[in-house]
Amino acid sequence: MKNNNPFEVHNINYLSPSSINTYISDMPMWVARYLFNVKSSSGAGAVRGIVQEAALADKYKTGKFDFDSLQMKFMTMCTESKVDLGDVKVEKERNLLPSFGKIIDTNFKYKNLEDYQERVEVQFDDMPIPVMGYIDFRFKDKIVDLKTTTRMPSRPTEAQKRQMAFYSMAYPKNSIDLFFATHKDYKVFTLDDLSVYKKQLKNVAFSVQKFLSISNDKHELASLVYPNFDSWTWSAKLKKEAKKIWRESI
Repeated sequence: MKNNNPFEVHNINYLSPSSINTYISDMPMWVARYLFNVKSSSGAGAVRGIVQEAALADKYKTGKFDFDSLQMKFMTMCTESKVDLGDVKVEKERNLLPSFGKIIDTNFKYKNLEDYQERVEVQFDDMPIPVMGYIDFRFKDKIVDLKTTTRMPSRPTEAQKRQMAFYSMAYPKNSIDLFFATHKDYKVFTLDDLSVYKKQLKNVAFSVQKFLSISNDKHELASLVYPNFDSWTWSAKLKKEAKKIWRESI
């Protein structure tokens, strides 16, 4: 008997804004990660963001931004996340942590935090699984997503707008701010009308469902797409594992 839930067949329990954005930008990457469970290790930049967010969340509890432990927590998390500690980027990121922290501590002025890293779900009609994600900082009437970056953007990306649209679907009455911080400056984008990106999220979620419905065999699905290994998005580790998948699938 045919299973009418292709997500269940392929052991996918939920989608996320991140997985939907990956599906849009790089379908072979999506296949590798979500059908074959190929994991990619975090980079030093990603760890930097997590550490700064955690320090900011602690400030709302203690009233003080803990600069003293930033570098220690960063190195601990790099080790736990299997970041290559010999990479010159690690030392550079470690040295910049206090500067990032100062920008965030001085300029992130939102009051009365209600939740941090809140898990939220959005359920589309006729979709057997939810879209799930985590909100960085939720205040009474506002949601704020903190992004640390080495280069200040002129505007949010389409992928970031889809991510913010998801938060808006979970809390439609809250306004949405994207707070970007470099080690020198900060910029805030308030995103008002996200209706186009809400529609994109829904449409792509159903596109994923249709793609999975083609076959119960993940190798057959992999054979329908092919990676561009010249792209910088494919790390050496991901590339090595992905090549095994496509040797078996084609």
